Amino acid sequence: MDSAAQHLLTGAPGTGPQAGPARLAHGRLHLLLTLNSLVVVLVSVNRKAGGTLAYIADNQFLRRVEVGNMVLGLCTVLLYYLVTAHLVSDSRRRWRGATLALGVLFTAGAYVYALSLGDHEVTNYLHGRFCSDSLPPICRIVAYNDDVFSDVVFLAGFTLLNVTVMVTQFLFPTDRAPRLWDNVLIAVNALFISAGITANLAFEKAGFDPFVIGVTAVLALTLLGFSPRQPVLRYYGVAYTVGLLATAVLRTV
Repeated sequence: MDSAAQHLLTGAPGTGPQAGPARLAHGRLHLLLTLNSLVVVLVSVNRKAGGTLAYIADNQFLRRVEVGNMVLGLCTVLLYYLVTAHLVSDSRRRWRGATLALGVLFTAGAYVYALSLGDHEVTNYLHGRFCSDSLPPICRIVAYNDDVFSDVVFLAGFTLLNVTVMVTQFLFPTDRAPRLWDNVLIAVNALFISAGITANLAFEKAGFDPFVIGVTAVLALTLLGFSPRQPVLRYYGVAYTVGLLATAVLRTV
């Protein structure tokens, strides 16, 4: 395990900020954010492509789309971890207690997020295949897991992971101010997240999602107000604010 990962999960002393020009440090962050944008695109492709509706085994226990969503969920958690570890290693601050608390928060978020995907993908498949025309007792249970319980658990894990990343950037700030090109790349990647938020809130049954997205946006803008030069806080501020504004516009049209 590298020093940044060890420092995040155990609170062990780090090795200090890595040497090198600002473009190298921000370049790693841009790469991770770009990969996260790619995951957002792949999630959409996985849900819309007809080929993903094929069964993955002869017993038809799941389709490729459900398995694909689970794999992409794993990719999301790994990218969140790598972003968080990068922020810790790139900062000059060393807060042992903070890294322990953030490690616990991230682990809880990853577990809850994975739990929601496991519940939702299976019950969504069963709901659509066997319970679309009638609602015997077992189908009511399946539908509740698909539409309500898994969504609440997902939002809890989603919030814990995103709060961990934002608070990590706030507590472990970089001393390398983003340049113009950095801000452009941050904004472009943030717009992919905005598009995902808008698609979820404006074109699908929202549930508790708008409230959670709104709270996350307020937290991002609040932290950004206290620490305006931090790239990840700019990323979240743009992504969630634009996503909510686009949703508001589309819902009023």
